[in-house]
Amino acid sequence: GINIDGQHPLFVYLPCGVGGGPGGVAFGLKILFGSHVHCFFAEPTHSPCMLLGMMTGLHNQISVQDLGIDNITEADGLAVGRPSGFVGKTMEKLLSGIFTIEDDKLYKLLAMLADTEDIYIEPSAAAGFTGPSWLIKTYEGKEYLKSMRLLDKMDNSSHIVWATGGSMVPDAIMMSYYHKGKSLIASKKKI
Repeated sequence: GINIDGQHPLFVYLPCGVGGGPGGVAFGLKILFGSHVHCFFAEPTHSPCMLLGMMTGLHNQISVQDLGIDNITEADGLAVGRPSGFVGKTMEKLLSGIFTIEDDKLYKLLAMLADTEDIYIEPSAAAGFTGPSWLIKTYEGKEYLKSMRLLDKMDNSSHIVWATGGSMVPDAIMMSYYHKGKSLIASKKKI
C-alpha cells in the first residue's frame, strides 16, 4: 500500500563493501521505480572503497590503502579496500550518493535496534541507519534534495534501510556486539 511515484519518492540506504549486493539491489530498484527511487551506499569511514573509486573515476584501479586509509573496521562484511569496477561503472548514473559511518555508531545503532524492535544485526548491517538523518541534516544531503526538487516531497517519502546480516552470528558474539553498543551509548558519545 505504499505509493512510489513523483510525489512519493523512495529512499534506500544500502551497506556497501565491494559493491555487488548493494549494486544489484540498487540496479533492480532503478529498473522498477526509475527516477522515483534514490539509492545511497553506506560505507565505514575506514573502508570507503566505492566512494573512493567512484569519486576518482578510477573504480577498481584504486584502493583505500593507496590514500593511507587502513581498511580496518568492525564492519567486517564491508571491510573492502578495492571496489568492483563493474559495479562502480554501472552505478555512475544510477546511484544517488554515498555516505560514511564510524564503527562506534554501528554498535550504538545495532543496540538501539535490538532494544526498540527486538531485531539483532551485525555491525555491517547497521551502516544504512544514519542515511535518513544524513540526507535531511547535512549540507550534502540537503543539496541533493534541493537539486532533485524533493524538498517539498519529503513528508510523502518512504525510507528503507537494507539491514541484512546477523542471522548466522553465534549468540555469544551477537551479545558482545549488543553490550558494546550499550556501553558506547552509556558513555554519552554523540551518534
